[in-house]
Amino acid sequence: MKVKLTLFAVILLLLNSCDNTSTTSTPAEQTLSKSDDTFYHYSIWWAFVNKVFDGTLTAKELKTKGDIGLGSYNALDGELVMLDNVPYKVTEDGVVSVAKDDELIVYANAVHFTPEQSFTVDSTVHHQGLRDAINSQLKSKNVFYAFKIHGEFSAIKLGGLHKQQKPYETGLDVLIPNRPVFEGENVTGTIVGFFCPEYIGNIGVANYHFHFISDDKKLGGHVMELTGKNLKVEVDPIHKYTFELPQTPEFINGKFDKEFQYNNK
Repeated sequence: MKVKLTLFAVILLLLNSCDNTSTTSTPAEQTLSKSDDTFYHYSIWWAFVNKVFDGTLTAKELKTKGDIGLGSYNALDGELVMLDNVPYKVTEDGVVSVAKDDELIVYANAVHFTPEQSFTVDSTVHHQGLRDAINSQLKSKNVFYAFKIHGEFSAIKLGGLHKQQKPYETGLDVLIPNRPVFEGENVTGTIVGFFCPEYIGNIGVANYHFHFISDDKKLGGHVMELTGKNLKVEVDPIHKYTFELPQTPEFINGKFDKEFQYNNK
């Protein structure tokens, strides 16, 4: 009788052990997934505006921070558009390439994209119409959002930046109004981008900031104007935010006295 009771106790102990292992693994997996839902920001907009055009972040490192993103490479040598964990580079001549792992980035935003909401814009819209459609779907403008927007564009106007040489003497307040422009017609592609609340101030770009890459990877850049339809808009609300500062003499010793924001309302 004692042997039977002992065996029964051992079986119960093993069953409880299996149950506990199963119970503890699930929350850990959920926590890991949620911890990735963070807006990663390299450098600050205020530094970028004030001619801090060199960073130490590599394209390889950026890919660990998210699978979509945007920004600019060192010396403004190309607009950065990251889609599906591939960082593309759009140089001032409009050529699109995949960035090498060791290429350096001066400014970037990125996130591991896990959409919580999606909707479609079937009818033809222009740039402001797309923003109006998104605004109507957002529950709050006090949090951050990441976007992937895929569709057909009968016309799209994109901006780049002219590569700079040291010593850097011209700021974004001059460079952006005189930027190179790339235009496309009847292209399909993806807009990636972010919404930052107004309170972000000069740390980041307030409101919307969109970059584009075509499906054939021949056209890309900062979105200036568009006419599109059949747009699938995916939205990922972001409630965690982190930024990393460049450890360069230019950043450490920089004088951030100029203010400039895109008109991204």
